[in-house]
Amino acid sequence: MSAIKPAALEAAPSAPATQWIAVANVLLAGISAALHVGKATIALPELQREFGRSLESLSWVISAFPFIGVFGGIAAGLLVRRWGDRRLLLLGLLIISVASFAGAALHDFAGLIATRFIEGIGFVIVVVASPAVLNRLVEPQQRNLVFGIWSTFMPAGIALSLFFGPHLGSWQQSWFAGGALTLLSALLLPLTTRNPAAFSSAVPLQLRRALTDLLRARQPLLLALIFTAYNLQFFAVMSFLPIFLMQRVGLSLAAAGSVSAVIVAANIIGNLSAGLLLSRGIPARSLLAATSLMMGLSGVGIFLSATPVALLIPLCFLFCAISGMLPATLLAATPAATPEPSLVPLSLGLVMQGNYLGQVIGPLVLSAIVAYAGWTAPAGLLLAAAALATTLALLLKTGRR
Repeated sequence: MSAIKPAALEAAPSAPATQWIAVANVLLAGISAALHVGKATIALPELQREFGRSLESLSWVISAFPFIGVFGGIAAGLLVRRWGDRRLLLLGLLIISVASFAGAALHDFAGLIATRFIEGIGFVIVVVASPAVLNRLVEPQQRNLVFGIWSTFMPAGIALSLFFGPHLGSWQQSWFAGGALTLLSALLLPLTTRNPAAFSSAVPLQLRRALTDLLRARQPLLLALIFTAYNLQFFAVMSFLPIFLMQRVGLSLAAAGSVSAVIVAANIIGNLSAGLLLSRGIPARSLLAATSLMMGLSGVGIFLSATPVALLIPLCFLFCAISGMLPATLLAATPAATPEPSLVPLSLGLVMQGNYLGQVIGPLVLSAIVAYAGWTAPAGLLLAAAALATTLALLLKTGRR
């Protein structure tokens, strides 16, 4: 079995030369999809006024979006393998766009939640298909760097929606704008990105055997669980960041949106740093363990009541910058952790299911903890998640066998 060391990606199909225009379009697709994560975060105060719901109830506007991914990651991987990564990426973008337009046209809370579930279907397809596209269009020597660049899609998309959301007039305008940009990235995709060759001639996949091979390999499952622990921390902080800054620091909605955008954008520093460190031979195991530990320590500082108010924003910035190294490392490590190249889409689907599990649990648990015990209580959640992620990272293999 291949080692976890992310530089060892030679088993994956290689392209004659990295197609940077296609990489840029896939990155745009990811950013436009991630806009739909951030748009809900910045809209929470307005949605609370309009629908009169509690913070716990409103957390479903965020958690409904990734809920499908908890169960659909592997299914999306199967579809990518069967129908082709570009075709599925295009489909995912169109689903998000249509659902976002529909959500903007509704003035009913239940209908809004329903369209968020549909957006989530499209999003899980996008985040599984996009790495598969990149894995075949990028030279092996540049994959660590490209996956580092690709992993910036989430903070970039969230930051853009946090920054521009308060200036668009209403949450419906934010939904329309996100749908329009997602539609644009979908229309550009056939012009920039070639289809996989001879996809229909792929060897039929025996699902039970494939899943058994993945679970027996253990490494993809460990990566998925680390992603869960990471998102428990990241989305526990980021999902309610504007409200946290308004209540703890005393910022206005517009100021909280702008500051939150800068904080989330700091995640890009970690994304790119991870790509560079992996390219220079730093083992994924070491990078994941160290980053998880530093995330936990900085995250706990954010919620402690003893932390001076003047340090809260710098701590949020530090937390987000450090945390960016984890998704880039996890995505770069997944192809090398897969027992055989044909299982890469399935392996990516499994890892993304772990990602989604953390996204769903994080906001729900945080909102319940805050409602019960106030803003200092989440410190324990972050510390426990950091300890879990660090332990799992140390269980990863570092050498070949």
